[in-house]
Amino acid sequence: MLQTLSEASKQMRFKADLPEKLLEVHQNFVAPRVDDVSGAVTAALEAGGLLALVRPGETVAVGVGSRGIANIAAIARATVGCLKAHGAQPFIVAVMGSHGGATSAGQTELLESMGVTEATMGCELRVTMEVQAVGRIPDGPELHQDIRSAAANHTILLSRIKPHTDFHGKLESGPAKMEVIGLGKQCGAEMMHAYGTSGFQRFLAPAARVYAANTNVRGAIAIIENAREETAEISWLAAKDIGTEAEELLLRKAKSLMPSLPFAAMDVLVMRELGKNISGTGMDTNVIGRLLVNRQPEPDDRLDIGAIVVLDLTEATHGNASGIGLADVTTLRAVNKIDFVATYTNAVTATTFGLKRSTIPITMADDQRALEVAVRTCGAAPGSAVSFVFARNTLTAEKLWVSQALRAQVEAHPRLTIVGEVPLSFDRNGSMTSPWLMEG
Repeated sequence: MLQTLSEASKQMRFKADLPEKLLEVHQNFVAPRVDDVSGAVTAALEAGGLLALVRPGETVAVGVGSRGIANIAAIARATVGCLKAHGAQPFIVAVMGSHGGATSAGQTELLESMGVTEATMGCELRVTMEVQAVGRIPDGPELHQDIRSAAANHTILLSRIKPHTDFHGKLESGPAKMEVIGLGKQCGAEMMHAYGTSGFQRFLAPAARVYAANTNVRGAIAIIENAREETAEISWLAAKDIGTEAEELLLRKAKSLMPSLPFAAMDVLVMRELGKNISGTGMDTNVIGRLLVNRQPEPDDRLDIGAIVVLDLTEATHGNASGIGLADVTTLRAVNKIDFVATYTNAVTATTFGLKRSTIPITMADDQRALEVAVRTCGAAPGSAVSFVFARNTLTAEKLWVSQALRAQVEAHPRLTIVGEVPLSFDRNGSMTSPWLMEG
């Protein structure tokens, strides 16, 4: 009879030296922040020239996506308010591909969960999954637009620009992608994912030209966030500039502000938790430096990490362990929380993006065993001091705990400050008893 994962993980023990204490380190990011969100939105709409295009009485579809954008309700409310003050008749449309179960009710629920309701916005929510064809990319796919959006006099998007977790290119997450997948609804999402990573890289720029020429899309409120997930910048990107060097420039700026790990190399990286509420990929691939996408090369600036350990899943991920395959070692506690239907559905729907990332890593019975396996397999030279980096998750890179082997690098790094020392301890069952990691 085959041993169960539970039985096997409890029988194995690979003893290795673990540090007794870790340095608590604070990482100081450059983090510009927009304090007056409403004022910044109004300024962007006025300076960008949108209001000169919109006549009193005309309808404007305001596209809101499903991503966790900071201040999204305030940004949407300010956009609607500015348009109404100008005499226009704005309404909200859901620009979110197949999210929300690919149903109008599900996408309405997603909007409302973000605080985007008819009551808070002061306008209608017109949510549909129906689309109409708007053109075709030469030697590429047909493109579509939400019919409620297409029926308006004008359409604008509220779009965050940031590095994507599935592919790298001149254009990643931003208005060009939001047009194809968001306005294209489930049809657009399925089409683009069917082409894999190469489809995003090949088709986003030419698709933006089709939307600019053949639709009522006038542009986007372009949003950039800082390393603390706060609104760092709000500007206007006209339709003619979506998918061009103007969007590329904003992406480069967004990359410069995102959180990162301050070491080019580390033997063992330990993440307390993984979850869809942290990143669509469970752990942000841009932070850990791993993509693991079929037929997609790893980034040229990939971090040199010997082994990644994930200790647990977040409660908010509801068992969806997408991204757990980005780790090398995990715990039985994490695996026992996996909802395999949710995880595998997510993986297969994402096609080439999801397969490797949803495989189960080496699974050990407890935290201590998992860390010991990481030490044994990280590739550190025998007898050398193993470098550890602990973080709660990829959203909280401001606070880290590192082993003494990295002290010299910490002291020489301009963004890092040592604020104290903490113990690394375990109970009799091998579970970490170190509250500092839970506090994040």
